[in-house]
Amino acid sequence: MVSLVDGVLLAALVGTNACVLPLYLKLKRLDRAQAEYGRAVAASGHALASAGEAVRSFAGEGREILEALSAKIEEARATLDALEAGRRDAAPERAGR
Repeated sequence: MVSLVDGVLLAALVGTNACVLPLYLKLKRLDRAQAEYGRAVAASGHALASAGEAVRSFAGEGREILEALSAKIEEARATLDALEAGRRDAAPERAGR
């Protein structure tokens, strides 16, 4: 009778191990996948931070370029006004000749 109980318990233990081993392997794969996911999220965070810095830099440089362009446009307008005034002043002198 004892050996029959021992046999049943041994069979139950083997069956339990047969069920636990695949679960253990799945948990190990899940742990590796979770670690890889964590690394991917961290890399995405770094990439987003770099992209944000690039956008801020681009906005600052764009503002500087816009201000420089505005100054050059004003300078060109002043030059055109001076040329136009010179042309108007020279037109009566030519008519008088």
